[in-house]
Amino acid sequence: MSIDLAGTAVDTAFGELFSLVKEIVITIAAFAPQLKQIQSTLIKIDPIIQQWDEYNSRLDCSPKEIAPVKELFIRGKLLVEKCSRIHRFNFCKKYSHSNKLTDFDAEVQREFQIYLPLVTVISSKATSLNVKETGKDVREMMGDVKETGGEVKEIKGDLHSVLELLGDLAVPKAPDCIVGSAVEASLRELKGWLLEEGMSVMVVTAPGGCGKSTLLTKLCHDAAIKGKFKNKIMFVRVSKKPNVIDIVRKMIRHNGFEVPAIETEDHAVQCLQQLLIRIGQDPVLLVLDDVWADSQSIIEKFVFKEIKHYKIVVTSRYEFPNVGLVHHLNPLPPGEALELFRQSVTVDGRCLVEPGDELWDKIVNRCKGLPLALTVIAKSLRGMDRAFWETKLLDWSSSGLDNDILDCLKKSLDDLDGDPSMKERFMDLASFPEDRKIPATALIDMWVELYKLDFDGVRAIADLNKLVYRNLADLIVTRTDSSEDEDKCYSSHYAMQHDLLRELAIMECDRGEVEERERLILDLTEDNSSDWWSEQKQPTLRARLVSIHTDGTFSIPWPNLQLPEAAALVLNFETNMQTKTYALPEFIEKADKLKALIVTNYSFFPAELRNFHVLGSSLTRIRLERIMVPLLSMGKLRLHNLQKISFFMCDISQASTSDDAKISDAIPNLVELDFDYCDDLKTLPDGICEIKPLKKLSITNCHNLSALPEQIGESASLEVVRLNSCTSLLRLPDSIGTLKKLISLNISDCLSLSTLPNQIGNLVNLKRMNMRGCLRLSVLPRSIVKLRNLRKVVCDKEKEVMWEPLKSSLNGLNIIASEEEANLDWLDD
Repeated sequence: MSIDLAGTAVDTAFGELFSLVKEIVITIAAFAPQLKQIQSTLIKIDPIIQQWDEYNSRLDCSPKEIAPVKELFIRGKLLVEKCSRIHRFNFCKKYSHSNKLTDFDAEVQREFQIYLPLVTVISSKATSLNVKETGKDVREMMGDVKETGGEVKEIKGDLHSVLELLGDLAVPKAPDCIVGSAVEASLRELKGWLLEEGMSVMVVTAPGGCGKSTLLTKLCHDAAIKGKFKNKIMFVRVSKKPNVIDIVRKMIRHNGFEVPAIETEDHAVQCLQQLLIRIGQDPVLLVLDDVWADSQSIIEKFVFKEIKHYKIVVTSRYEFPNVGLVHHLNPLPPGEALELFRQSVTVDGRCLVEPGDELWDKIVNRCKGLPLALTVIAKSLRGMDRAFWETKLLDWSSSGLDNDILDCLKKSLDDLDGDPSMKERFMDLASFPEDRKIPATALIDMWVELYKLDFDGVRAIADLNKLVYRNLADLIVTRTDSSEDEDKCYSSHYAMQHDLLRELAIMECDRGEVEERERLILDLTEDNSSDWWSEQKQPTLRARLVSIHTDGTFSIPWPNLQLPEAAALVLNFETNMQTKTYALPEFIEKADKLKALIVTNYSFFPAELRNFHVLGSSLTRIRLERIMVPLLSMGKLRLHNLQKISFFMCDISQASTSDDAKISDAIPNLVELDFDYCDDLKTLPDGICEIKPLKKLSITNCHNLSALPEQIGESASLEVVRLNSCTSLLRLPDSIGTLKKLISLNISDCLSLSTLPNQIGNLVNLKRMNMRGCLRLSVLPRSIVKLRNLRKVVCDKEKEVMWEPLKSSLNGLNIIASEEEANLDWLDD
């Protein structure tokens, strides 16, 4: 599809929706408020649509700014048409569809919040560019978000750079249900306060496990709240040790502005004030979730009374004297606690212990009306008989632990499904910082080596799902893509752990003497350290899993830890503005049994990693996140047992090419290589193609990757190649046709890819191809008919016509045509 046709399609879809809304808003009173809001939004963006069409007819750039918008307008038209057919007495549908209309309006506004900077850039520059050079120059002027001099400025970045930066402060996914009239009463009270005019702060306080965060998440998804605050809702997980500078950076970035260089908290507060002045013409809602008693000052830093339409909601286990408005969220009353327990313990409405049995009331009463305890304990009893329930109740009674929720939850960990390994996995989650998403890929790397699981991590994901089933963890999937499961790639899967559950896991890990623990979890933030850490002669530790968390205040030299049994090491760190470096500890060099190394930088900007020389030959898996790593100079290392290495949001452009040829010598047995969101990766080093055992190559969301090396055909063992969302990839090399073992090829959302090489027909074992979102790809090479083993193709609906004639030649071919384009739903996770 050519650019001008796509632009016309957007204009047509917009016009049809606009006309329908203007007609229906007059005649359908039931949805009048929502339709009037949509009409107002469409009026605002009409000039943008007209401007877009005018310039897109002249620009030689990809249609990535257009396609999702067209589909959005089409979906909006279908929704409005459905609303027009709903009977006025069908109150259930009226309620649900009014929410859908509000959600649609918010999605339109969110979409154009992102697109507006692009239109501004094009408008200001297009007149000075000739048609031939426009595409190149526009791409050059659109830079990534970066540190600027101390002023908040609008981002002029490409769409994908903006997209990948907006998720940090998005409201979490709405809970499936909230039980109880008491909770509904809290929702009504808080909603009424938020809809009032003026600037004010409220604290929602309750014991841990009462559902404060869940309540606020539900509130932020309310149609009226979303209608008022629109895309100006920021949900900040504060946690026990907040970093004000980091929070302000994320707030600035979330609202589409460049991040200035911020070195002090006072400067951060000034930048925050400047941001609120810029965006505060419209209502702003800030949720500060899980603020601890020692962090009262952080609330005061976010209060600016001169911002008229500004609301702050704080959730905490504590009350704060300086905040006058307080809402107490009470535990569930007995009847509502029993209903939540029933929903959690039954399967398809059935339970081996009949409702009404006295055991139900006795167990529910011990949970003290706390939703977290009710759901965790109920799911530990799900599917068990009465004898098992009685045993559990006796355990709790004999311990006398009636009032402590942690002890109550602890009992639910024992003998999960008769599989003690689940308790092991649960405790392992505490290796990662509080209130952070835990990449499933990191858990896979850790668990595969600790528990000798399958290489691809299928069993590890199954174990994670067991924890989720028991309510001991939450699973977040940021993008739904069936090909990820087929390729055994789980880069969109994340786990999260409630802070109380994390406390419980740490309590379990810390039992016994330090020397004898199987898990050693060290929090050295704020220069905190144990006595034994600073001793000249450190004890020999038998831990198989070691996790160390440091921050910018960490100044104690690394001790000479003795870790003869360690199989997995997790290094979590944050740097300060002065250093932005992190040195791998020297004791790694002597950890002879170390198999998995996971290094995660939680700072806002990438950090330089030093001491690569300590990495030993025993390592089989390495995962690096937000690291500046000299990929090519890794050729100096000798990681002969390394089978998998992953780079997430890493800067890998710092090395010279002199060591390129040595990469295959450094990692000669590599089986899997993953790059995700590595924006400075422009091409794959040739030396990678010399690694003969390489089976899986994943280069995803690397928006500056323009080409693969022609030598890719030398990687004869490749079975899976994933290139999805490499938006600048122009072509596939002809040599790809020599990959006789290739089973799966994913080129989805490669927006610049316009042709496939004719040699693709030589991929005799190719079974799956995903080309969804390849908007410029309009013709298939003739050789495609040779793909006799091709069984599944995923494409856009409009591309289905290219594949239909091939069904007669390719027996068993299943074409999955999707009408949806890329959307922003993942930002809400």
